[in-house]
Amino acid sequence: MQTHPYFTNDRVIVLAHRGGAIPTENTIAAFQIALAGGADVIETDIQATKDGVAVLFHDETIERLTGVKKRVSELDWSELSQMKLSEATSVPSLRQALTEFPSAKFNIDIKSQDAIADLVSTVETLLAHERVLVSSFSNKRRLLALSQFSKPVATSASATVVVKVWFYSLIGLPSTVIAKTLKGIGALQIPRRMKFLKLDSPRFIKKVLATGTQLHYWTINDPKEILELASQGASGIVTDVPELAVQTLRKA
Repeated sequence: MQTHPYFTNDRVIVLAHRGGAIPTENTIAAFQIALAGGADVIETDIQATKDGVAVLFHDETIERLTGVKKRVSELDWSELSQMKLSEATSVPSLRQALTEFPSAKFNIDIKSQDAIADLVSTVETLLAHERVLVSSFSNKRRLLALSQFSKPVATSASATVVVKVWFYSLIGLPSTVIAKTLKGIGALQIPRRMKFLKLDSPRFIKKVLATGTQLHYWTINDPKEILELASQGASGIVTDVPELAVQTLRKA
């Protein structure tokens, strides 16, 4: 369990996946729309440019969004920032986003170890420790980043920890044992199923919530599924359609 102010909420939260898909994922314009629509958190990803700037971009290459066959890591920030995405949007740096939305919470998935230095520098400079969550599929990247902050920041479990918790739940270990595995972790951010692992079973949900750890499910875009997970105990919904998710949950 992580008693961090980031996790202070009394309702099922809506996390805008990559900031939302309209007009373009992981852009300032998308974040503005998501937050205006009631999203509680901006979920985003960071890669590193050639000169070490942490930028909000999901893929290793920019081809899907620009048509240019280059890696983010092959471009300096000055080059990448000038490239246009759809609807005249552009790739923002992490510093730009945290500065543009000084009260918004961000869920930051570290996609490249080279982005960690600027991530830490940005959070430290902007004193954003209480409004960022750091995550990564790589436990190594996650722990490396966490070790460099001057004050604690929120974090969610990496894939290896999720698998371990699922197994402990499956064999019926008590929540006290699971709580030790989740020490320092405030949330599991998971799909409903991960290969053969069923991560939305009543037993799994009950065991995890009993530790005080939140459960955020991704990527959920169907209103029926959103309500189903909320009724089962989900703490958060990661979605491409944040405005729809907000309307669905707040009317329920």
